[in-house]
Amino acid sequence: MRSYNKSGHDDHKYGYDDRVGQYRAKPRGATDISDDPATMVQEQIARIEHFLTNTDVTGRSVLDWGCGTGFNCEYFRQKYGASRTLGVDISRPTVEYARSIYPECEFEVGDICDTSLDFGSEQWDYVICCEVIEHVYDVNALLDGILRHLRPGGTAFISTPNKSVFSLGYEPSPVNQTHIKEYTLDEFSNILLGKFSSCELSGQRFRKNEMEERRKAALKRSISDYKLLGNLYWNQIIRRGWKILRLEPLFCLVEGIERYDYRDFEFSIPPSKDSIWFTAKLQK
Repeated sequence: MRSYNKSGHDDHKYGYDDRVGQYRAKPRGATDISDDPATMVQEQIARIEHFLTNTDVTGRSVLDWGCGTGFNCEYFRQKYGASRTLGVDISRPTVEYARSIYPECEFEVGDICDTSLDFGSEQWDYVICCEVIEHVYDVNALLDGILRHLRPGGTAFISTPNKSVFSLGYEPSPVNQTHIKEYTLDEFSNILLGKFSSCELSGQRFRKNEMEERRKAALKRSISDYKLLGNLYWNQIIRRGWKILRLEPLFCLVEGIERYDYRDFEFSIPPSKDSIWFTAKLQK
């Protein structure tokens, strides 16, 4: 049984928050998802575009294992002609949100670490699981679920933050309260190589070094805030007030506002040491 606080939100012990826009990539409503101004959406679009290099999903089925707000499914359907898309997520409010804005895609509520979960064993051409494994305790159960749903010869695409860069190795992550465990490259590759027949690893980073330096500077300030405030750091009102007091708006003015789109990222095979995220293209 999952426990919730008085406002009905998850207490973060289980790797997620029921609030739709909290710690999730949520589109801001652009008609074309490629143009959506939400930075987390643009980060994910970059990953999808990388996945689709030399991969054709036209007329194929795509299962999104841990779909969040559902825009991955719509992107595959609208942009690349996937014949069927299904997104599965543990958060009912988030699934209801996805259904309301992407009615031509399918969405279901489910715990993707539940070994009895079945949305069509060995029926899916592609299974994607982006920015999810860092939110679960039982990674083996999650990966087994992906394998169970992939057809023979099917392809999975998995991504996760690089702990050493995304959070500068700091634990717990000052970026996302619902991250249970972030992974190093060795940890990420080891859990995948034991499950899949082949694994192509790559790393995602900014094309321009100044963008990464700006991200890193802001992260270092967040880590300092976290050390000072403790769990109060996650209270949005206290956090915003403190950032104003320590002149964060001035830092943003000097360093520039963080605005970018999916074209501002590049991918390296194998991952470079400065990769912010790892991605893996896997064969069953």
